Amino acid sequence: MCFTRRKKKERENKKRKKYAKVYPEPNHTNLSTEEFSKECICCHHCKQIFNLGSEEIKIHCAGCDKFFHCGIAGKCRGMNCNLTTMLGEKHHLSWCINCVPSVEGNEEKKNGIGWCICKECNL
Repeated sequence: MCFTRRKKKERENKKRKKYAKVYPEPNHTNLSTEEFSKECICCHHCKQIFNLGSEEIKIHCAGCDKFFHCGIAGKCRGMNCNLTTMLGEKHHLSWCINCVPSVEGNEEKKNGIGWCICKECNL
């Protein structure tokens, strides 16, 4: 029985199992406001792409954390979604039509302005 072959294979296997660690390159460039506004976001409802600089994207849904310019149910009028900001202003969470129950008043708002009731506040 030859032990040198077995040891040689074990050494080769150990060498193969070592992987080089890959680190992302640091991005030290500072983006200007114009470059930042050229970045794009996709509307989750219609799948169209919009620039951040355009005011087409109207809400960020509180239920699914996606961006919408259409398919908006509105702002929740319930007490669970009524928050006060650090400036003391009232803020209502916005919801898409996929994240609200199908009750009266939760239909899609054409311009994105209106009221709805979410699942948690509907209980």
